[in-house]
Amino acid sequence: MEKHYIQTEADRFTLDGQTVILRGWALGSWMNFEHFMMGLPGTNSMIIDAFREVYGEKNASEFLDSLLQSMVAESDIRYLKSLGTNTVRIPFGYHYFMDDRNPGVFLESGFEKLDRVVKICEKLGMYVILDMHSTPGSQNTDWHSDNITGRQLFWKYRCFQDQAVWLWKELSSRYADDPYIAGYDILNEPGYGLTAEEINGYYSRVITAIREKDRHHILFLEGTDFGRDFTKIKDPEDPLIAYTVHFYPFVLDEDVLDPEMDAERRRKIFRGIFERQIREISGAGRPVWCGESGYEILDGREEFYASLLLENIALCEEKGISWNLWTYKDARRMGIVVPRKDSPWIAMREEIAGQWSHDREQKTSMEITRYIGDTYYQSMDKALAYDLDFRIRSVLHTVAVEQILKPFLRKTPWEEMKDYPASFLFERCDRKNMITEMISERIRSREKQ
Repeated sequence: MEKHYIQTEADRFTLDGQTVILRGWALGSWMNFEHFMMGLPGTNSMIIDAFREVYGEKNASEFLDSLLQSMVAESDIRYLKSLGTNTVRIPFGYHYFMDDRNPGVFLESGFEKLDRVVKICEKLGMYVILDMHSTPGSQNTDWHSDNITGRQLFWKYRCFQDQAVWLWKELSSRYADDPYIAGYDILNEPGYGLTAEEINGYYSRVITAIREKDRHHILFLEGTDFGRDFTKIKDPEDPLIAYTVHFYPFVLDEDVLDPEMDAERRRKIFRGIFERQIREISGAGRPVWCGESGYEILDGREEFYASLLLENIALCEEKGISWNLWTYKDARRMGIVVPRKDSPWIAMREEIAGQWSHDREQKTSMEITRYIGDTYYQSMDKALAYDLDFRIRSVLHTVAVEQILKPFLRKTPWEEMKDYPASFLFERCDRKNMITEMISERIRSREKQ
């Protein structure tokens, strides 16, 4: 039977020659835990290592398997499809597929976990974009690349890049003939300060490796500076390339999160930031995909956050740009499906929140960074403070894991902890219905046009 793949034609995504707008949500914090989204301090590998130390390898593995199963099941993908979306972005960390102690040796268990969800998406007719969210050595300085040092060592050591290239070659060989794979998001949010030679050299290596196995699928390229800057990106000589931008306007102007701001003023700020970010790629003759966009959703303010998300979607769709929202499910921070307040996981999150929070950690790390310069040397310029701040954060991650996470785990019996992942089962979760209904209505109205 002939297979039909999502393709690119000039600046459009197409299927059998017809324009397709990719609309969907990401499975953030599924195969790459993010601390504030899960309510646990530390990076992905720090959190998993803490469970191993406290409960032992066997129990920790059982816990992880149970958590991944509970977070994403057929009922979850079926729900996303019911909203009118057609795409699922699946972030993953390399740790699930490769053992640092045995470079080049793949872990079949990781592929099995990923393939389970890919097959569910295929069954329900949902397209998948695979996203390498964390790499050996970390491609950026922040927690979401599972960075335990605060340095983006991926760019310094070619051996780290080699492993990522091997992994993409293996993944593409396994999914080369799968028509429900829309494409590969080659590298999530490359870091800052990269040269054109560094970013384009790596992209070139990955493209070559993938094309040895797979000539069907789209390759999505992100800009540097966490997916915001395309000034150094060179357009590859490959027919199936798309560019992906990440749009978080509050990172550049936090005032937009003030509900009292005039809506038209906010709209102008959004538009200015968005157009600045896509300026370099909007005339490249390639499709553009807004691969990430989202907000922390505070209880009681769902209507406001729905309006922000709709602004983001409107910016994309008026330009024919596909989009993917961050994120589908987490521990009541950015998710549209979240564990109930009386669930064991949220009780754990609330207890830990009495001692740790992502916001406090960020504020404290910059205070310490400035203090070091002001007290022992001289006041730092903005660029140096920004860079060193990530290194201080990695120290704070370690302290929080040792002084907060591990003590909590030690006082929680395994027989109790092993049931915590069930908090994420779809049937045990709340849904942000106001937000999803507004977005679903928007999708369906666009499809009728």
